Amino acid sequence: MIFNIKITGKKVLFAGGGKIAEAKIKKLIKESPEISVIAPEVTEYIRTLGKGGKINIIEREIRIDDITENYFLVICATSNQGLNRKISIECRKLGILHDDLSNHRNSDIMMVASTIIGNLTLSISTDGMAPAIARRLKTELEEDLIHNSNNFEEDIKTIYNKKM
Repeated sequence: MIFNIKITGKKVLFAGGGKIAEAKIKKLIKESPEISVIAPEVTEYIRTLGKGGKINIIEREIRIDDITENYFLVICATSNQGLNRKISIECRKLGILHDDLSNHRNSDIMMVASTIIGNLTLSISTDGMAPAIARRLKTELEEDLIHNSNNFEEDIKTIYNKKM
C-alpha cells in the first residue's frame, strides 16, 4: 500500500552518505525536512548541501546510540547490511519509521518512484525488486501525462467537484 507522508520540518536521519543516500536525499529535500547524515564519507553533492546549511553532516561511523526518538524517519543507506539491520531493529524499538535500503524486508516504509503533475501524484513501486523499471515506467507515464493531450487533471477536478 502506498501512502504519501508529509515530512516538511520533520527530522530525517541518513545512515550512510554514498550515491544511494544521495539519490534519496535528492528526492526528499524538495519536501524541506531537517536532514542529518552520519557517515565517514559523503558524496560531493551531500557535502555541498552541508556547506550550504541545507543539511547537517556528521562525518564518522554511525553508532546505534545515534538513533533517538528525535527522528521521524531513518534511512539505512550504509554499505554494511548487518549495520543496517541493527539500525532497523533500534528504529523498531523506538517506534521510528525506517527504510533499510539494503533489505526492504527490514523496512517499515519504502520510497517509490513518484512524480507530481499539478494535483496528480503518480507513484509506482516494484516492492524493491526492480527500481529501474519503476523509474522508467514513471518517466514514460509522466511524459505521456505532460506532453499528450489527455485531460486527467481536469477529469479529476470535475469528479472531485461533483462529490462536493
